[in-house]
Amino acid sequence: MVDNLFLEQCIIKTMMQDDEYAFLVASTFQKDYFETVGVGSIFFQIKSNLKQHNELPQKDIIINSVNEKEKDDVKTFFKELDNIDYDTNKNYDWLLEETNNYLKDKAIKTAIIKSVDIIDENKPVQQIRELIEDALCKDLKIDLGSDYFDDFGLRLKRILEGDDNRVPSYFPVLDEYLNGGFIPYSLSVIGAPIHKGKSLFMANMATRMAEHGKNVVLMSMEMSEDSFAQRFDSIYSKCDINKIYINKKIRTKMMKEIITLKEKNVGKLFIKEFATGKATVNDFRIYLRELRMRKISIDILFVDYINLLMAENVTGNSYVDVKKIAEDLRALSLEFKIPIITATQINRDGSKLDLKEIDTNYISESMGIAATADFVIFLGDDEDKFTYENEIHYKVGKNRLGGRVGEVNKFYIDTRSLKMYCESEHQMWIDDAKISNDSRETKNVN
Repeated sequence: MVDNLFLEQCIIKTMMQDDEYAFLVASTFQKDYFETVGVGSIFFQIKSNLKQHNELPQKDIIINSVNEKEKDDVKTFFKELDNIDYDTNKNYDWLLEETNNYLKDKAIKTAIIKSVDIIDENKPVQQIRELIEDALCKDLKIDLGSDYFDDFGLRLKRILEGDDNRVPSYFPVLDEYLNGGFIPYSLSVIGAPIHKGKSLFMANMATRMAEHGKNVVLMSMEMSEDSFAQRFDSIYSKCDINKIYINKKIRTKMMKEIITLKEKNVGKLFIKEFATGKATVNDFRIYLRELRMRKISIDILFVDYINLLMAENVTGNSYVDVKKIAEDLRALSLEFKIPIITATQINRDGSKLDLKEIDTNYISESMGIAATADFVIFLGDDEDKFTYENEIHYKVGKNRLGGRVGEVNKFYIDTRSLKMYCESEHQMWIDDAKISNDSRETKNVN
């Protein structure tokens, strides 16, 4: 472990010599991060000079700018600085790494100390959360984005390899619209009238993804963990959900199916229940960090559903609050490098329309959801496409992931097992009726 005095000497010495390093430190450190007497004032003078004059100050300027009480300490520090055996050019990478570690350590310790004052002064507890979140975000290694021309080759390589990071829905036709699947740093929204399959659709995607080895988290603000798990039991086993727990023979079959599945190379499938209307996006962040601390890497997050979340700072304006929640969810996807899928309701006017007529204008509470989302899919009925009674149709309403918008297609549903099938899986849906004993009757379109 590096001695703090020596590290602070290296930091100041390099700041005095390297303006790029000085700008990095000045933009992220605070005066009270430094332990050695006088160093905080030296740092403050360097930072002030960079801000006002865009240049590094000379040693004498710093000495003559600090208050009289600190002058002797500052002079002593500079004398010691001349005697340390440290070569900036040879050790720059080491110093950058150690400075970054020191920054993070001091930032969180300072935030904790300030939090005590907030509690003692009876200030809003939200200020503590903001302090801690800000401290956790401290980092010297700021991403400056893409240099279009210089990064041309790297960008093409990243895009071509990026397809490996897509998380397919494993509904073949839908994945064609998605150009292969959901990408990290994206927010996708399922819009539908009440009781029209939003949670069911998420449950079916989650089970397919986990079955194909993806690690999935489903946050629920509406159904209990056991209720969602029962849906998974039924979907995986293709058994009647109403008989699994009362019919011993069917329950035994379900248990065998799940045990067999577990022995395969399946992913993790976490269900986490939160109180309706009480959970915030930050609660999700804490949960995901806990998984990361336990070395569990997550591929995708489902949130059931966005309108049941609470904004961090409630304004009382539903448009503003829900839009902020959508933005926070999308920011969460960037932080953890995962796609996030949630759902929202279609408003009363939209519920009366045929699916072909629905667009993002009919999302309830806030158009800000659609403005923030990368992909929007609507569930509903398209009378022109009905063949069977047990169908649900979908329309792509917005699509930054694959480009195709306005496409209308269908899922077949087994109403007993709750399993959904892509249009391309029609024969599988027909065959699986032998297991669930569900109807496959055609719809009377007259």
